[in-house]
Amino acid sequence: MVLHRDVFWLGRQWAVTGYGVQAVSKKHNMKFDIEVSQIWGEDLDAPMRDLPWFDAKDFAEAVERARKRATEEPLTFRPPLSDER
Repeated sequence: MVLHRDVFWLGRQWAVTGYGVQAVSKKHNMKFDIEVSQIWGEDLDAPMRDLPWFDAKDFAEAVERARKRATEEPLTFRPPLSDER
């Protein structure tokens, strides 16, 4: 799997893309990706908090940037192509 074709911000573990917030590592197989319509929820990091690889600071920055982009430029979020999420 690949990240959405539009990458707006790239952190160490997380990216803000045309999909929403996505884990950069392919080994997570999109299990923790968050679609843009879901970025306003609370406790988005709950499924990952206790995982040893999880970088909470990087995730929080990705969510903050995605929320800002969704507010300022909502049309930049687009559905994925068939081979991306």
